[in-house]
Amino acid sequence: MEKDNKNKNTQRALILQGGGALGAYTAGAFEALYEKLTEKDNQDKNRKGKPLFDIVAGTSSGAMNGAILVSHVIDKGSWEGSAEKLKAFWDHVSTEPNLRYWYPYIPNKRDWVAYWNNQRKINPNVATGEAARRYYSAKQFLCSGVPNVYLPKFSTPCLPFNGLPPADDRFFDNFGVLINNTWYIYSNQPLRESLDQFAHFPIKTTYNENQNQPRLLLVVVDVQEGKAVTFDSYAKDQQNTTWESEYSPLPYEGIDDDVSNQNKKTKEQHKYKISYNDGIILDYVMASGSVPINYQYTQINDIDVFTSFDGQKNPVYEKTTRYFWDGGLLSNTPLRELIQAHKDYWYGIQGKGKGEDNDPVPDLDVYIIDVWSTVEKNIPLDHDGAHDRKEDILLNDKTGSDEKNANIVSDYISLVKQLVNLANKDMEKNDKLKDILSTPIRSKHRWGGIRTYQDLIDGRFEINVKRIERTRGVEDDISNKMLDYSKDTVSQLISDGYNDTMEILNEKTQ
Repeated sequence: MEKDNKNKNTQRALILQGGGALGAYTAGAFEALYEKLTEKDNQDKNRKGKPLFDIVAGTSSGAMNGAILVSHVIDKGSWEGSAEKLKAFWDHVSTEPNLRYWYPYIPNKRDWVAYWNNQRKINPNVATGEAARRYYSAKQFLCSGVPNVYLPKFSTPCLPFNGLPPADDRFFDNFGVLINNTWYIYSNQPLRESLDQFAHFPIKTTYNENQNQPRLLLVVVDVQEGKAVTFDSYAKDQQNTTWESEYSPLPYEGIDDDVSNQNKKTKEQHKYKISYNDGIILDYVMASGSVPINYQYTQINDIDVFTSFDGQKNPVYEKTTRYFWDGGLLSNTPLRELIQAHKDYWYGIQGKGKGEDNDPVPDLDVYIIDVWSTVEKNIPLDHDGAHDRKEDILLNDKTGSDEKNANIVSDYISLVKQLVNLANKDMEKNDKLKDILSTPIRSKHRWGGIRTYQDLIDGRFEINVKRIERTRGVEDDISNKMLDYSKDTVSQLISDGYNDTMEILNEKTQ
């Protein structure tokens, strides 16, 4: 995957999907990546002294995995031991269900599973023992919670528990037949405490060739604006004095004759700004994993929101509170956010890739760990199977078009630069070319400012993507698989992640 090209500053990035308990798969996949890439790097003089990964981007449980990895590297100054740390976290959050409370009510787990397998011999429509174990484990955890992950905020109606979730006082629709407005809501405080044991917050990193601190990116969703927001462990300036995330809820609204003034105006107007000069705090990681409906919104206070300009035409901000949900709603595979953040830093802040004589923006070799299955061999015909397939399709990797578009744009830019080089040999054509490249165009910068043709061709870099998709054990998947934190399932996911990754990487080297 990693090609020998002219840009020797190629960086390596890791993208981690969200998926609740499926995040255990990432621990196994990362262990295999660590082994294979470390071995490869030891034999590659161009990789000598470089970090295993320069960037780790994640959403939801992927953001949590990423925070643990980056925190470990910051603490130890090395990636050594990071795979063991991640596996230890998943061992910590996993637990054992009480299957004796579920049909066929057999205390011994082995006999319980064997019963289902025997029933399947009689009726092939019956679930396998493994699928039944996963199904009722998840059901148990919906009732009782998972001690180190989440706990119900109510007394559950599941045996051996008593009580009901909070009453619906809007539609009175949580009793009788066709109940569909019962709100099963959980506290994720145990998960907060678990993360706090395995990662040190806040997380703040800087680019330094001698330190090789990885960059952490994580994605959340502003509930009211419906906007994806990226938190970044890198500073927003060369002096490393400002850490912040900005996002605009409103689209760009036209242009003025005064282009320079309009740039300034639209860059500030209609914008939220979250400052975190101490680094990424635990609240932001929890926001990325605030699963809709089951968890309360994550509330973040003291966010600056633009209100107006003062008499000196300086932007005026006021403090506000915003509410956030799981980043997987809009970007469960944050490749787009990774590409944008990479260009923002190297081109926008470090000034790479401006003009032909400047150092280029580093290319990216990207590894995506996909915990949701893309392809299903058979059409599911049962209710739970249909729900499971729906979840796979909603949350699996859809970044193929992002990768394709990025490569097409890169090819166009390469073509344009070759044409520019031809024009530069003719002085008259060169003057006309400068006028063309400085012409404002219809598309705008993300913050609404004027963009020129020159802006389109500057900051170009190439991306090469390698996807690692979960394929083992999917035949026994269930609809609530993201809730199955049972010891057996977590252990199996870690093993599957390791074996899938080794198989993919070994195929690539043959």
